[in-house]
Amino acid sequence: MHKKIINHIFISIGLLFLASCTLFKPLPLEPFENTKTMQGIENFGLSRFNGDYEIISEDSNFCTLDYAFVYSELLNSKKHTTINAYINLEAIDDERIKAKFFVNNEIVQEKIVQGHFIDNYFKFHTSRLKFRFLINVYKQQTNRLALSKEGDLYLDTNRGGIGFFIIIPIPLSGSSFDTYKLMFKRKK
Repeated sequence: MHKKIINHIFISIGLLFLASCTLFKPLPLEPFENTKTMQGIENFGLSRFNGDYEIISEDSNFCTLDYAFVYSELLNSKKHTTINAYINLEAIDDERIKAKFFVNNEIVQEKIVQGHFIDNYFKFHTSRLKFRFLINVYKQQTNRLALSKEGDLYLDTNRGGIGFFIIIPIPLSGSSFDTYKLMFKRKK
């Protein structure tokens, strides 16, 4: 009797784990639809992204640039009263971009992301494991950057996460959602 119960528990845990494994692979993005509005940047390298950009998109979407790069929402931070917030992107080489986050014209966070060029956009993947006592959360996202013909920044993102009670996946906690063609204005 105990063996059957233990076997059912292990089978249930295994099925839950297998069902949630899709979030351990990089999340896919749909192809970029409107390439006519994009700059051809692949031949010019990442230096075309150099510049300052607004953190909030033109359509005021909840996905901000600070979250796309470092899983942090500087604009919602209680530590900083936000008067002037923006991100500065600087190409290090053809595979890495340094993102500096400014609030009130002071750097509050920096991060270097590594990715690669595909069809005139820069694609990078990030993940993070967060421990909260007995509940652990694994988050990841795949991001794609492109430039509009006017020099503004497009962002496509697909992000998701899954929770664990110690090492056991929490049922129905795995989810992902994607957002496409968010535009962030280049600061003059």
